[in-house]
Amino acid sequence: MNGLLGKKVGMTQVFSDRGDCIPVTVIQVEKCVPILQKTEEKNGYQSVLVAYGERKPKHTSKPLQGFYDKHKASPAKVLAEFRDQSIDGAELGKPLNVEMFGEGDLVNVIGVSKGRGFAGVMKRHGFGGAPASHGHAEIFRGGGSIGMHTYPGRVLKGKKMPGRMGGVKVHVKNLTVVRIDKENNVLLVRGAVPGPNGRLVRIVKSERA
Repeated sequence: MNGLLGKKVGMTQVFSDRGDCIPVTVIQVEKCVPILQKTEEKNGYQSVLVAYGERKPKHTSKPLQGFYDKHKASPAKVLAEFRDQSIDGAELGKPLNVEMFGEGDLVNVIGVSKGRGFAGVMKRHGFGGAPASHGHAEIFRGGGSIGMHTYPGRVLKGKKMPGRMGGVKVHVKNLTVVRIDKENNVLLVRGAVPGPNGRLVRIVKSERA
């Protein structure tokens, strides 16, 4: 098993042995327990199902409670599946921690980016806008022409236009693990990771590590 779930706490900075200031994201790993191993023979694909956090039994539906009882696990906030991962049967039911990573390792972080709502073309796609000189009115932040006159007489797919911005899955690759706090189960990763503070992210060892 080379991955786990964690909560993005925020960003800070640490100093290296040479005195360099390194911007890092703090990721707190709470209760993260693998409870089910799926295999090619039985399920058609290989993965590990991980239960993250804790949920009160009164907030758990009966079918879901039956699933947890079957696998001898307590109700969790989130069930997440890690594809193409495997784990020893003896490790099922034992919490995962940040010790699976080491300082200097490369990791991939997957999360959902901040939702920005409905945005125009200048904010969403970086358009420059129309000239703000004499003769222009009320079109300064517009997108301009979006199609053609007769043929094919429609807006082509993929045209950059206003729309909902953010709130999509983002995969950031090859971030460096700067520091590990085993006592508090905290990971410090160099650079920014997607999503607002408090959002869950996946941390998986990079293939380049």
